[in-house]
Amino acid sequence: MVRRTLEHFVRAAPTGRFLSRFYTRAGGARTDVHYVGTGATDLGRARDVQRCYGVTMGRFGRVALAMSALTGLLTLVTAPATATTKVPILANSPAPCPWLQQARAHTKSPLALANEVLARMTLREKASYAVLVTRAPLGNTNLGVARLCLPPLTISDGPDGLANGLIGVTQWPAELGLAATFSTTLAHDYGVALGAETASKGLDAIQAPELNLTRVALSGRTFETFGEDPYLAGQLGAAEIRGIQSRGTLAVVKHLGAYTQETARLHLNQVVAPRTLNELYLAPFRQAVRQGNAASLMCAYGAINGVNTCGDPTLFNALRAWGFHGFVRSDFHAALNVVQSFNAGVDVVKPSSVPGLVNLVRRGVLAVSVLNRAVRDVLTVMFRFHLIASARHFSPTTPATSASHVALATSIAENSMVLLKNSDALLPLSPATDSIAVLGLDASVAPIVTGGGSSAVLAPYLSSPLSALRQSFPLTHVIYQRGSTNTPHLNRLSNVKYLRGTPRLNGRAIPAGSGQPGRTDPAVRFNPNITPAVSTATHPGHGAGWNHMTLHIETRHSGIYELAVRQYGDTWISLDGKNVLASPGIHSRNVLSTSVVLAAKRRYTIDVRWFAIRSHEPPTLGLLDVSRRIASAVRAAHQARVAIVFAGAYGAEGADRANLLLPGDQNALIAAVAKANPRTIVVLNTGGAVAMPWLRHVAAVVEAWYPGQVDGQASAALLDGSVSPAGRLPLTFPASLASTPSSTSASFPGVNGSVTFAEGLFIGYRWYQAHHVRPLFPFGYGLSYTTFTSSSLRVRVSAHVLRVHLSVANTGPRSGVDVVEIYVHDPSSLDEPLEQLRGVARVTLAPGQHRSISVALPISSLAIYRAGAWITPAGRYRVDVGSSSARLTLHAKVRLT
Repeated sequence: MVRRTLEHFVRAAPTGRFLSRFYTRAGGARTDVHYVGTGATDLGRARDVQRCYGVTMGRFGRVALAMSALTGLLTLVTAPATATTKVPILANSPAPCPWLQQARAHTKSPLALANEVLARMTLREKASYAVLVTRAPLGNTNLGVARLCLPPLTISDGPDGLANGLIGVTQWPAELGLAATFSTTLAHDYGVALGAETASKGLDAIQAPELNLTRVALSGRTFETFGEDPYLAGQLGAAEIRGIQSRGTLAVVKHLGAYTQETARLHLNQVVAPRTLNELYLAPFRQAVRQGNAASLMCAYGAINGVNTCGDPTLFNALRAWGFHGFVRSDFHAALNVVQSFNAGVDVVKPSSVPGLVNLVRRGVLAVSVLNRAVRDVLTVMFRFHLIASARHFSPTTPATSASHVALATSIAENSMVLLKNSDALLPLSPATDSIAVLGLDASVAPIVTGGGSSAVLAPYLSSPLSALRQSFPLTHVIYQRGSTNTPHLNRLSNVKYLRGTPRLNGRAIPAGSGQPGRTDPAVRFNPNITPAVSTATHPGHGAGWNHMTLHIETRHSGIYELAVRQYGDTWISLDGKNVLASPGIHSRNVLSTSVVLAAKRRYTIDVRWFAIRSHEPPTLGLLDVSRRIASAVRAAHQARVAIVFAGAYGAEGADRANLLLPGDQNALIAAVAKANPRTIVVLNTGGAVAMPWLRHVAAVVEAWYPGQVDGQASAALLDGSVSPAGRLPLTFPASLASTPSSTSASFPGVNGSVTFAEGLFIGYRWYQAHHVRPLFPFGYGLSYTTFTSSSLRVRVSAHVLRVHLSVANTGPRSGVDVVEIYVHDPSSLDEPLEQLRGVARVTLAPGQHRSISVALPISSLAIYRAGAWITPAGRYRVDVGSSSARLTLHAKVRLT
């Protein structure tokens, strides 16, 4: 039984403020709700609060409320609770909140109910519904209005599961891995599970999916995206949204705009042509609205062509044109001008303050009609999803994961893994394999299974590849050596005879943006989001704020060393005059590392140049002799029949990567192991594309992305042949940074606070095709343990669709999944990319089986954006079908009139 108690404490003060506190107690758990009163009210309003919460007043309580009627207006301020922070107020709510019964009886529309509530809200109550705050462990919540039985709107970070440090949730494969499945079915199923876990925690919304495109190969948040193609991102995103919202949970789709990099993200001006913006970067969001019926969107950081994204009326006009009927929230600190953002169409801002918003309205700076629209948008969505009449109650300790969710996570991880190379059909491994050397920190000690930042999810447990392989091969001798470092931690200086350098740093201050080369005192303070020189510098010594430090070392032993630096800001390191490491570190004290070969008893000079972004924070160096670790791994590889190296690269929100290399000494480890054993397999856990300087020397490569808590069992299932590889690359793996669409400083990280999308429509595979550049691996690429052929391509034109028919056959010895990719080549006169993905079909076939498939391509999807309008030009189009963007084997032409 729940025992409700009401306590009142009246504080006599010149301001007439009082504090009224009551709590519910159920099973020993206690929830506090505080009321702070200011101004005038009446006893009836206080009783409304009493009735809403279903508490019982004693004589002292009635006296206290009578006194409070003389001194203050009740205003809700919720306090953190031990177990449940949203009081169950709405089960049997009486007359003071008639919209509750009306909502349950469906006698009024959500919009009508919202208007009825809005008419009774005070200005302060309206403001409280338009401001989001962080109240740990709640990532985002407004304050609610208890007087009107309006619960707080509660939102969890995503998109790779329930974040914000919540426990008892599933740590799912990253969104990039989901993209590699090319499966809208898995995306929908994932959305259903994610929506269910959100509801189990008593949360209203999850910030997912993320629909930004991977434009920059080094983007730190690539792992959160669906890759580089707008069609694939839109299809998977819409399916996930439908799944999330099928559980009554709001999908907050992010980040509306042209957000493609972390460097200087708050104030970065993104110069992008209207056609490029609409056909590429807004296209997935348009599908999210039209096909997914998204309940909410989050506007992005930065500016588009000089206008703050969260204050751009053109962007919000486009939303309305798509038929959007939800609410828009700003990303944290993305609304640089609150009034501008509300006027443009933002409904909920973070950060802001209720008193500040009230003050803007009272001063006439923000029209009350604009605030009314914002609150109406939020309330309408909440009524539509029954989040007011059937309020959820946040419970951070309630378990949300389940066996079925773990099984789904395993299926997604297995289907996401991409087989990039498989010489001599080494994979799958034979059960009779007598010995396997398992190498790398990623195999056991420190697996990289999820990215960092606001999307980080806590795993209830972790399946390691080492333990899973031992279970898969019980009769095989499995040897393990860690062999390398992959973690973002700084190693101490080791095996160095002495370290000598300048005892302190001196210099002179150079004004930001002056262009004067020189050194500065590190106490000079810079902010990468407001000091353009910091975030856009490309050469040490140019611009303002550079510092210089020289170290002299002498090594004791010859071998491979890991040279690492923890830094905040652009940093260059040279060894005996040769640049060995460079990074545009922006948002955090990142650790960057590389491998160098040093000789014993030789002196080396290390030069460091960096930007002093924070006070007294020069870089910290580390140098670790890893030769013995690598030597142990090499010995194990030499003794084993097969060597498997598990390697990884950590990605996170807040900083872009410095380069495409695997961190630490992992490349050196792989090269050394491959030299010792030609049957070397490399399994990668990365959040994006990486360079593979050892590719020619290894037998097999698997890209496993960030697979979440089921890392080990999913990897082992692919290696032992329990499942056949079905993943395809959702983004291009470039051969080098120089051969990417954003290889110039103007394209990334930008110059003078602006980044130019000079490649236009030609991002990803479109650019490689147009410029005849061969990548390391193309978009859509992925091998299988069997082989497939496609034939008999036919295309029929109906009123609204192109109907594509073809036959697919499994010509190999094993069952497998073929991913049929359908591209359309537009008329050459349109200046469109050569090929654009327009359709996908996944087909599971047994050996020798064939199947006829049909895929409908809406003719509207062929429209282009010109002069502010969408048109579908007449002309001859070519439909191309293949297994990747670089391997299109079937072709058919069709004319549109």
